[in-house]
Amino acid sequence: MQGVDDFIEQILVDKGITDLDPETKSELKNDMKQSLLDQIDEAAIMQLSEEKASELNSKLGTPGFTKNDLVDFMSDSGVDLAQVALGTMLMFRKAYLEAEI
Repeated sequence: MQGVDDFIEQILVDKGITDLDPETKSELKNDMKQSLLDQIDEAAIMQLSEEKASELNSKLGTPGFTKNDLVDFMSDSGVDLAQVALGTMLMFRKAYLEAEI
């Protein structure tokens, strides 16, 4: 997910966080990336109807249900994953840049 990594890196630059040691920076970037991906997942799930969310929940426990199956399910359910990801990324960036650190 090079695009997400580049996005996180740019947020750090924009925030002025450029003088961290490599290990600390790597940990921070990994934490930020996981938080962002979790927020994207949550935002996508919130776009589902209650019925579709329940259906997804049952599919997630199925062996062999892949990331591609998940993307297909979301798309077939009418969720525009690209739009959800973009909107979530913009909110994430705004919140991070406005936060006092």
